[in-house]
Amino acid sequence: MSITAELLQANLIALVSAFLAIKVLRPIAIYFNLVDIPTDRKQHEGYIPLIGGLSIYVGVLLAILAVYPIHDKLFYLLTSASLILLAGLVDDLKQLGVWVRILIQTIACIIMIKGTGVYVESLGDLFGMGEIHLGQWGVPFTIFSVIGLVNAVNMSDGIDGLTGSLALVAIIGVFVFESVSGNYRLFDFLLVMAAALVPYLLTNLSIISERKIFLGDAGSMFIGFILAWVLIELSQGGPSGVNKAMQPVNVLWCVAFIVIDTLVVIIKRLRAGRSPFHADRAHLHHMLQELGLGPRQTLLVMIIISLLMVALGGLMQLIWPTASAAVFVVITIGYFFWVKRQGWSIAPKVTDDGSQKVPRDLT
Repeated sequence: MSITAELLQANLIALVSAFLAIKVLRPIAIYFNLVDIPTDRKQHEGYIPLIGGLSIYVGVLLAILAVYPIHDKLFYLLTSASLILLAGLVDDLKQLGVWVRILIQTIACIIMIKGTGVYVESLGDLFGMGEIHLGQWGVPFTIFSVIGLVNAVNMSDGIDGLTGSLALVAIIGVFVFESVSGNYRLFDFLLVMAAALVPYLLTNLSIISERKIFLGDAGSMFIGFILAWVLIELSQGGPSGVNKAMQPVNVLWCVAFIVIDTLVVIIKRLRAGRSPFHADRAHLHHMLQELGLGPRQTLLVMIIISLLMVALGGLMQLIWPTASAAVFVVITIGYFFWVKRQGWSIAPKVTDDGSQKVPRDLT
């Protein structure tokens, strides 16, 4: 891997154009009421423009168009990701239903699969018993996985800077596992993505301006979709499967905390008799705040945990790759029982007779 003038140019364009997009889009968002309104669950002050995702999109798109040739895979990725962004934008404005969003995400996945031929055909050698091929189940598994990650990233957007920071951690994870394999495919594209994230993060965290912005569903869904397909491409090596930059199991380590926390939250919601898509304050970042950590302290803890997960995955790949999946499963189960032991619950559970079973209080 080398840092070329072309890569530096692309990153500079992404950085500057994303920053300028924030300036241009802020009054437009306010005019069209593309803002986030405080509620009991959304604890912030004032109406915040939902333009973070749009600024990232502008940064990535302009950098790619200005510097890199648009080959088939890149064309289909940008096209399908644009559809995801548009759906998220409409959702930010009009509140699309859950199943409408999932339908649009499914269509975007089909566009990618049909246009590029890339999907999850192999899960790799997960448990040291040989490579697991999905065959005819590869396409539906891919659609399910991409939709799962898109919505997991969307659900993680609970405190300032979290989703953008976890996206940067995922990019660092890709670098870690590509360093192990020595194959640095698509890393220039991910660096452009990282550069476009920086102005959003600096503004969202009120580092360069007190006039905060949020990602919005458009931003979190766009980030999740891009990460999902980049990770699939890198772990499958294209239709021929001969150019893998990382093993399939390592995809999980790149987005480990997002996946594990979302799985546990969904289980908690189902146990409470609610839809898995029901918004609440059940994620770990909410729990840490309930324990007294401030937003910045919570963000730092989440970043450290995510980086440690990436480091653990890289270590497993070096010393015992066939045990990597098992370790991931053990950590997921351990986290679930730890959360259960704390007594955290999101709502009274409705029993068969219609009465409510009051959950044990945290104290």
